[in-house]
Amino acid sequence: MKLLHSALRFRVTYFSDLGRHQMVVWMPADTPPVDAQLDVGPRLEHEVPNAVFRSDIAPLRFGRFYPSQLLHADDAPAAMFRVTKLDDANFIANFSHPLQGRIFTIDSGKSDVATEPVGQVTQLLEWSGMETQMPKPTDFSAADAYSREDEAPDAAFYAQPRRLIHVDSVCARRIQALYRTLLPEKSRVLDLMAGWRSHLPDTVASATGLGMNAEELADNPQLSERIIHDLNADARLPFVDASFDAVVCSVSFEYLTQPEQIVAEIKRVLKPGGLFIVTLSNRYFPPKVIKLWTQLHPMERVAWVGSLLKAAGFKQVETYIERGLKRPKDDRYADRLAESDPLFATWGVLL
Repeated sequence: MKLLHSALRFRVTYFSDLGRHQMVVWMPADTPPVDAQLDVGPRLEHEVPNAVFRSDIAPLRFGRFYPSQLLHADDAPAAMFRVTKLDDANFIANFSHPLQGRIFTIDSGKSDVATEPVGQVTQLLEWSGMETQMPKPTDFSAADAYSREDEAPDAAFYAQPRRLIHVDSVCARRIQALYRTLLPEKSRVLDLMAGWRSHLPDTVASATGLGMNAEELADNPQLSERIIHDLNADARLPFVDASFDAVVCSVSFEYLTQPEQIVAEIKRVLKPGGLFIVTLSNRYFPPKVIKLWTQLHPMERVAWVGSLLKAAGFKQVETYIERGLKRPKDDRYADRLAESDPLFATWGVLL
């Protein structure tokens, strides 16, 4: 019988032009009350010549966040800034907290969880707001955004079965819990870029796995149908229109070299009212991840996925981040990291 731990779930909720955003942090049950209006500080903006930015390291783009080390300056007022205005000569560097000027709420509730909570109050606002969008969409473009370190055919890279779940076991359980909350009961689900495990709840009716390795798919007990298909070679999904109630992509979206086309295909194969969910974390295969992924803060990755969904016509776009649970002892990073892999998720509804 698994030991349950008493925990407090603190949640920050806010909105932007993208949709609704939630940041959840699990903390010990004896955590003192949190002020519902934590101070996000004053507004700090500076107009800066474009030449001050280290464009040899990263492209300067509207709406993006950057570490202050990319400025030729020693007196930056904060560790990061966002580009809120950009022209040919200058840009506005906004060093304010991303929630500065936004309405947000904080609520909490007691719960029993299967993993010890180790989150801290400082984590509530540490990343909050970085995935929010302004009226003008964030510019994630770059000529080499979808290039990769290893451009050899993916079939060779994925030929050897790895039988990995790509996150620690705690994060995997939280992904499954999220899917249980979001996926309609008795739904027909497409697991996009599927592998050895799907993290799906037992409430779904059937799951079709589309992946790259036949042995991994054959060893996945949750799949009722298995299809080998290289999405980077052929973005067309081998299904008729309106085939699925939901599509999930678990910790793999960062390997797609044609993400806009894939999102359009997902929209095609979903039934009206269908749901598309992308879950992410912070582990990936460096040779095959797209370059854009390596240049973005994890919260910006969530925003990028959300912007693709919104541009494709998905409605009710939401983002969800969960952190603050203890890393399992058997994880390979347990001796270096106390906290479990964070869960990042973005989803939208086809209306």
